[in-house]
Amino acid sequence: MIKNLSHISLSTNSLKKVKDFYIKKLKLKIVHTFKNDKKFCYGYFISVGKTTMLEFFLSKKKKKDSFPLRHICFEVYNIFSQARKLKIKKDKISRGKTDNILQFFVKDLEGNIIEFHQKDKKSKFLN
Repeated sequence: MIKNLSHISLSTNSLKKVKDFYIKKLKLKIVHTFKNDKKFCYGYFISVGKTTMLEFFLSKKKKKDSFPLRHICFEVYNIFSQARKLKIKKDKISRGKTDNILQFFVKDLEGNIIEFHQKDKKSKFLN
């Protein structure tokens, strides 16, 4: 059912620092920029090789000493089948705001947020 680890989503207080480290120093590539309706950039999808990404979202919250993990995401072959297996109702499957990918979220036994997503013909940069 699970195809691979798609991405790890992290919070940041500075997208500039993300760019400086991951793009300039590590030479990774931004493959998608998250922008709102006013064209304000609030996040990046950064490729770390093949189909695995780091996802950063701008956060106004002050960083705590804890790890700024937002969620981890698994790419699946069939999102509807995966949802049935986890007893997730079909109406909980939605599309991402800017990438238009099929997705749903659950919490694991420790309360960590897990995203499942599937690429299809309507998905934007992930095809």
